[in-house]
Amino acid sequence: MQGSVWRRWWRYFNPVNIGRELVLGWTRSELTLFLVLIGLQLLVWALGLKSGVSPDWFGLTTGILNIITVVLVAKGRITNYFWGLIYAAMYLPLALQSHLFGEVTLACFWIVMQIIGVAAWLGFMQPDKTDRADQQAVITTKYLTPRQWLWVLPVFLLLLAIAGWILTQAGSRQPYLDGATTAISMGAQILQTTKYAEAWYAWLLVDLVEIVLWTRAWTGHADPSAFAMLGMNIALTVNAIYGIIQWRRLVRRR
Repeated sequence: MQGSVWRRWWRYFNPVNIGRELVLGWTRSELTLFLVLIGLQLLVWALGLKSGVSPDWFGLTTGILNIITVVLVAKGRITNYFWGLIYAAMYLPLALQSHLFGEVTLACFWIVMQIIGVAAWLGFMQPDKTDRADQQAVITTKYLTPRQWLWVLPVFLLLLAIAGWILTQAGSRQPYLDGATTAISMGAQILQTTKYAEAWYAWLLVDLVEIVLWTRAWTGHADPSAFAMLGMNIALTVNAIYGIIQWRRLVRRR
């Protein structure tokens, strides 16, 4: 049994497949979207340089890694967790530097969830019918039932209240905005890990709040990482809309 799990893991996470899923299997529209997202990240970062911000290459690289991660998530590729683990580890010091303690907690949570996500997705990959030539695999997705929604929404609100209070006590600069991204991101990550397509609506909400959060981080105390993170979240907002559309298609393919 352990050998079987190891073989499945190595099938997706060997260096050749990681590189192949990053380079191959893109439709023209997906490639265009990816280049637009990278372009948005670079544009906002460049605007920061023009306004006198010192170049934050670490923040820029972190943002680009996250764009790679979320585009692969939207495409249903399990190798997103490889890139996501690197991104989360790099995001942690940026959040610490900005005194956004909810984001610090979130980065730690993401690191753990990348490992859990691999285990949750391994047994649910199927051949991508739109990419037979490369024989790549995508995740099968599903929707929440009305009964499941009845407990999902109260849990989100409870997490927000708890996170906001804790972050206020911890001295976070933006406790409830910081808490909102923490609570909703945790919920979105859990929904994504359990393959529910509604995760993308939660990610869209997170990205919009993050834009406000990092805008205030810049205007409030000239955070040097703010422009890189702002550009990243503008790009993520666009990708979340794509994810909503794409995961609906993945449900229909089952």
